Amino acid sequence: MSTSSYLPKISIIVPVFNVEKYLPGCLNSLLAQTMTDFEVICVNDGSTDGCGKILDDYVQKDDRFISVHQQNKGLSGARNTGLNFAKGEYVYFLDSDDYLHPDALKTLYEIAEKENVDMVTGELIHTTEPYHPIETKIDINALKIIRFDETFYNFLNRKEIKTSVCTRLCKRSLLKNIRFIEGIYFEDVPFTTLLMEQASNLIVTNAPIYYYHNNPNSIMRTSFTPQKVKSYQILIEYIYNYIMKHRPEAIFEVRKKILNKRFKMMVNQAVRKQKDKQKRKELFDVIQLVVQELYDGGFISYDGLKIHHKIELYLLLNTKSSTVPRLFMSLF
Repeated sequence: MSTSSYLPKISIIVPVFNVEKYLPGCLNSLLAQTMTDFEVICVNDGSTDGCGKILDDYVQKDDRFISVHQQNKGLSGARNTGLNFAKGEYVYFLDSDDYLHPDALKTLYEIAEKENVDMVTGELIHTTEPYHPIETKIDINALKIIRFDETFYNFLNRKEIKTSVCTRLCKRSLLKNIRFIEGIYFEDVPFTTLLMEQASNLIVTNAPIYYYHNNPNSIMRTSFTPQKVKSYQILIEYIYNYIMKHRPEAIFEVRKKILNKRFKMMVNQAVRKQKDKQKRKELFDVIQLVVQELYDGGFISYDGLKIHHKIELYLLLNTKSSTVPRLFMSLF
């Protein structure tokens, strides 16, 4: 199957960085898939532990596995490398400390083909357990299936459609001109926004396909930093500029439903995740500068914000930086 002429039904992209404890479980969950027509593109993103050898071992025993070794580029860079190698009709992203239900690929693929849609999404299950064989089966006929034909409109307005890329099977043809922004956090948000803008339809199901390992050292669980604030600024400006170019009539809804939401998340995480008072003050200094730039540029506004968040925005725009952290702590 490793010949250049072979075109698998699904390309699974697995970015790998220093997860030797979890990597075998992730890859074993792929070996256990009840659907077998796929390729696995493992991108070793400069790991300094035993991940490289583990990947090479799997490549040796199963020719559906491809191992790509590169200098560290971060999660986005690793996923982009995987996309450059992908040959499948569909693409699926799997993080290397997580694992899949054995019927995951079969379920998503069969629904996509039967319903003739661009994307199919299943459910994410949080777990603290390492990978283990899963005996339960997914009964496609018993699943709750919701079809969305006006994809972008529903993405803006329906909570069932999430931004995470790891529960979604999508046609590779949609990704020809879409890549992850490298060097930022929260990279799923702009990627999914562009994907939804281009897709014609999708299906959301309650199939329990993806087991998300609650890793205390993961990017999303570490403290909130100025780098994460700047990431929010980059993704907000990127989405705004893209929508203004490709779908300007939607910019009011996009600002209200996506961009203002990221402003709220940025402030909430700064308050809740940064416990050190001095670091919190430094963090809010950065937030005030970023929020001022975003507001002056028209990227965020008061539109659609609840009164609580309107007060937050007003304080950030009109209060001296030295008093902002104390005022915000009193709000929470």
